Amino acid sequence: MKTLSRRSFLKYSAGAGAGLLLPSLLASAETIKEEKQKEKLARYHFNFSSPYFTSKHLTTPHAHAEIKQLVESHTHNNVYVRIHDGGKMGIGTSLASSVRFNESQGALISVSNISPLINEFDTLNIPFWSANDEEYIRLFNSQPWKKYVTSKAPAFNIKVLFHYVVGARTATATHLYGKLIKSPEDFNGVRFRIPGSSSLGVFYKLARAKPIDIPWGLCARTARKGRFDALDPSVIGLYSGPEDLNRELSVISKIESVHDGWLAIGNTDFIDALDPKTRIGFLDAFAEIQSLQAKLCKKAENFCSKAFAELGTKIYTPTPQEKAVLSESFGHHHPAWEPVKKRLLGENGMTVFDEFYKAAKG
Repeated sequence: MKTLSRRSFLKYSAGAGAGLLLPSLLASAETIKEEKQKEKLARYHFNFSSPYFTSKHLTTPHAHAEIKQLVESHTHNNVYVRIHDGGKMGIGTSLASSVRFNESQGALISVSNISPLINEFDTLNIPFWSANDEEYIRLFNSQPWKKYVTSKAPAFNIKVLFHYVVGARTATATHLYGKLIKSPEDFNGVRFRIPGSSSLGVFYKLARAKPIDIPWGLCARTARKGRFDALDPSVIGLYSGPEDLNRELSVISKIESVHDGWLAIGNTDFIDALDPKTRIGFLDAFAEIQSLQAKLCKKAENFCSKAFAELGTKIYTPTPQEKAVLSESFGHHHPAWEPVKKRLLGENGMTVFDEFYKAAKG
């Protein structure tokens, strides 16, 4: 049975919606028939849930098509992949729970959605040490990261399939606030919407900002009401945000504080139940997807940057000197981070963090 091409998959998904096999003008009868047959013959069914729409692949490097194509191909169609997109199976922490309890066999989540379970992940949200793509990739491929962090996931019935690359976090003003944030004093008193990360909370308090915990799905409407002044997702995250969040932004400052990390996770019971040959193919597929996804990210960030320009949203890149001042003021070496490192990584946390730092810097 042949694997769907990217174009066929996107057409199929547009008609299918959340992975359901429904007739559509976009999905040919032949494609639907092939999919039904492939699903019927597969020994295993892998339901992958994502908060993002498959059709938004130009602006969001979710790799839905690659996940379906490569998992099915590498497992010789022993595993049938069904993509549940657009948050129809939930978003954030609810998706992490969905995978943990095998309601979904896989999902796309943010690092901040798993750090309440595995606190060690929150070291990624200590600022100015592993923010850019190259540092981030080196870190999560390193032995220290595997030893001290991803090895903790199976205790929660979760396996990290791969780390997504989606760019570094920004300091982005809403239209109602409208001020450029590029230096330490610019944070003073600013109401920052932050995700559920204790480390990011420490960062913004250290910067004398006012961190506010607002659910991601409510960001656009609360921005319109002036409930916060700024937020920090990557350029891609900002453009792909819910309810036209991209239209509520004034100026994006690419301070590169931390990486805006996402994860693809899988249910360990499902993976362990695969026969050995299929399991090898399944995991090999995700190793290949990880490499391809980094390329998708670069294309998506370029697309989003141009789209923001068309919306009139300014994007400012701080100078190396400006970034150095931010790092010196709030970075990982600041004494405020010592108790955080020990809380997240244990009494030996300072030494473990140094291993992470060396791995990220190469």
